[in-house]
Amino acid sequence: MSFRSNKFRLGIVGYGNLGRATVNLLLQKSEHWRTSDGIDLALTCVLDVNGGFYNADGLNCEALAAHGRASLDSFNGFDAKFNFKEMIDERLVDIIAEYTPTNKETGEPGLSHIRYALQNGIHVTTSNKGPILVAWPELSLLARNKGLMLGVGCTTGGALPSVIAGRDAMAGADTSIIEGVLNGTTNYILSRMESGLDYIEALKEAQAAGIAETDPGMDVDGWDSAVKLVILAKVVMNGNIDLKDVPVKGISGLSIKEMETELKAGRRIKLIGRAWREGGVVRASVAPESVDKTHPFYSVSAKDKCVRYVSDTLGDLFVSGGASGPIPAAASAMRDVLLAWRTGIIV
Repeated sequence: MSFRSNKFRLGIVGYGNLGRATVNLLLQKSEHWRTSDGIDLALTCVLDVNGGFYNADGLNCEALAAHGRASLDSFNGFDAKFNFKEMIDERLVDIIAEYTPTNKETGEPGLSHIRYALQNGIHVTTSNKGPILVAWPELSLLARNKGLMLGVGCTTGGALPSVIAGRDAMAGADTSIIEGVLNGTTNYILSRMESGLDYIEALKEAQAAGIAETDPGMDVDGWDSAVKLVILAKVVMNGNIDLKDVPVKGISGLSIKEMETELKAGRRIKLIGRAWREGGVVRASVAPESVDKTHPFYSVSAKDKCVRYVSDTLGDLFVSGGASGPIPAAASAMRDVLLAWRTGIIV
């Protein structure tokens, strides 16, 4: 008789806000996961661009959390020579959480990390949109052929279960349309403009609150929504579509007058991404649109996001909400791990 192991070694690759949030999440939830799901996750490796550290018995998450935002190279045991290839070649982990920054043109360095991990029998969960955007068919086929997890739920809206809803809940159906409010930052800015702030004032408020980045271009110009939309089109619709094929218009050109006019008419402006099938080809666009009170997106306010799927046999599915921030995003990445454990992909 064979027994299923429940002990797995996790490595974090890319130690920014999401990496630190994952450490805090492990402190908060590891015991709960052991009790509720029977999975025992031990953080054994942490890597960033300058090196990292490893402990076969599990790293001290309390000490790491207390280290806060200080540079990793000042943490006890840091090794500037420790690298990704060594971690994989020496079989120091069973699962990696790939959190390096997104490069939407090349997918690197995350693409090489994910490819090498899968080639060597290591499960992957990732927040990195770049590799999924540029190489989803290759990576998904590699994971499937190897019997491995490739968790991508965190790439399309953090805690919002957009991939789960589209790929799993709609399994067996032909999805003809995907549409959604896919960026919480722009939705927050539009909500504040409805309250009377102009675009610049609303943006500055969002930046002061940590909702918008110092350089907000990816969000306000619509590219973050476009990237998420293309990933969903690839994962859910098996669409052969590239980011360059998507016309994108952001929200920076909107005025208070336009917002007021729409509100008086009982409508609201939302930045909507939409993908659809047209003559056997998947097409997509991102642009501000006006929706009335009968539309499901009308009530999606502040930082909330949503996605809607239209299918032939399962009808429409609308999902909204999902908390924002590093901890919910980390929880999304770990959710893919737990689901893979529950369904027997991770053994």
